[in-house]
Amino acid sequence: MEIGEGTLLFMNRKRVSAVTLTLLLTSMWALAFNIQPAKATPTTIIVPDNYPTIQEAINAVGSGDTVFVRVGTYIENVVVDKPLKLIGENKHTTIIDGNDAGSAVTIASSNVTVTGFTLQHGGPDFPEGGILIDVASDSNISHNIIKNNAMGILFYGSSRNLIDNNVISDNWYGIELYGYSRQNIFSNNNLLNNVANFLMFRSSSNMVVNNTVLEGNFGFVVEQSNYNIFKCNIVSNIGWSGFRILDGCRNNQLLNNRVSNCLEGFELSGTSNNTLMANIVSNNRRYAIFIAQAHNNTIACNEILNNAYGISLYEASKNNTIYHNNIINNTQQTYLMFSPTNNTWDNGYTSGGNYWSDYTGVDIYSGSYQNATGSDGIGDTPYIIDADNVDHYPLMNPYGAPPPPTYTLTITATIGGTTDPAPGTYSYTANSTVQVTAIPEANYLFDYWELDSINVGSANPYTVYMDKDHTLEAVFSPIPPPLSASVSPLSASILVGQSVTFTSTVSGGYTPYSYQWYLNGAPVSGATSNTCTFTPTTSGIYYIYLKATDAKANTAQSDTARITVATVPVGGYSFPIQVQTKAEPVLPYIALIAILTAIFTKLKPKTKRKR
Repeated sequence: MEIGEGTLLFMNRKRVSAVTLTLLLTSMWALAFNIQPAKATPTTIIVPDNYPTIQEAINAVGSGDTVFVRVGTYIENVVVDKPLKLIGENKHTTIIDGNDAGSAVTIASSNVTVTGFTLQHGGPDFPEGGILIDVASDSNISHNIIKNNAMGILFYGSSRNLIDNNVISDNWYGIELYGYSRQNIFSNNNLLNNVANFLMFRSSSNMVVNNTVLEGNFGFVVEQSNYNIFKCNIVSNIGWSGFRILDGCRNNQLLNNRVSNCLEGFELSGTSNNTLMANIVSNNRRYAIFIAQAHNNTIACNEILNNAYGISLYEASKNNTIYHNNIINNTQQTYLMFSPTNNTWDNGYTSGGNYWSDYTGVDIYSGSYQNATGSDGIGDTPYIIDADNVDHYPLMNPYGAPPPPTYTLTITATIGGTTDPAPGTYSYTANSTVQVTAIPEANYLFDYWELDSINVGSANPYTVYMDKDHTLEAVFSPIPPPLSASVSPLSASILVGQSVTFTSTVSGGYTPYSYQWYLNGAPVSGATSNTCTFTPTTSGIYYIYLKATDAKANTAQSDTARITVATVPVGGYSFPIQVQTKAEPVLPYIALIAILTAIFTKLKPKTKRKR
């Protein structure tokens, strides 16, 4: 059968259509297996530009989006229930105010960031606060101001969160961990004037580092919490304890912290197997380190200085190891109550014990029995606290420091007194301070100190800082007679318009003197020198005296001078000033006048006759 040309063309068209269809179906099949959902780009919603409230914006965004909040005060109780970033424009002026009706912000989702806000007035009931992290993890709370809340930041069963660079102030509790919160990091926060700044209940394996805690009743309070690390924190001016580790805490590490000006520095009570190492504990009003019914703790390499009590062991505390601490200038270096026993105060030989600033032993020998020739930096005799507590290997120099240089202080005194220590030359450790008291003898006064020939004042006692060799001299002087003043003349008679000048004599007391003249009981303006000229304009009787004051504000008043002032007679006749003059005999002058008159009388007639 022949196939016509038209038939062939039709068949070719069918083949082309089949191929095209096959290719199209194949492409669609391949595309179906390779299609992936398009990845949404994170978006940013701005409050109040896009939504008037923060909560509305949070409700509208998706996971991973950002809610940016402009400056303003937002009275809300915000709940973040999805992963997102909540960012404030300015942490000082972008405010979320909980209105004391609940938490300002509640985080109820993982992977939430909150930064750049002031969070306030969250509360008043537990568990409400500035921020409540409620069974949430992997969130970042940073660069916020959290103030005036019942709780600043409250954790409830939340882990692996970062709390960094926040200012947390004036809350009832600053930060509180509750309900098995673990592996959180708290760094670079300032906790200021919270009643209790940092509380941890039944939470473990958290890191607390580089925070500053100032004021309030408590610094860090840790209860029933284990394996936490507190490192490089600063705690100061706390009404009670800087660190209180209580009630069953185990295996916590407190490293490189600085605690000062608290009632107590560290308190370990009912705890075990904790480590206090390389902390600086200074100027606390009661105990630096207080250990009560606590066992198997290590207290090592701490600086414990200028506290009322250095290390205190109470009651049944036992098996604690205390070594390589520098225990310096505490009012009482140790305080033991109810005879604690079985505690070790050194790390054996050759490691040594503690450095005690009041240790008076010497280092001539060496060896575990300190009976071999040659020094070894360990005192030859033990430092005895009591019969059951002895540091067998006290260190001669502070642990961790090379032996410091020493400087000499030469003390001298002028005639009229002595010093305590007595005059002489003494050797003191570099950078120490020496207090010297001046003691005057009878009829002498202590005047001032000369340190290296420079007048350094009259503080008594005087403290010398031993940064080099010094010479200190106490300067004494005799007690001067009492201040007195006199004026001259004590009486005068003059006419109106005439003048009389008074001079003064002041003695005794302490120079320089100051002067004030008085006329009829009133101070004369400008009359403040040692002389005074009086020129009356009216007749009468006037009284003048002087008050003198010495350099120590002692005063003396002169006797009162009496001036009689008469009116000038008609015609201008005047009398000379009558001041105190010595009476001279007048008879010889009268006789001389009489003789001259007689001679003159005899000579006068002869002259007339001659003419």
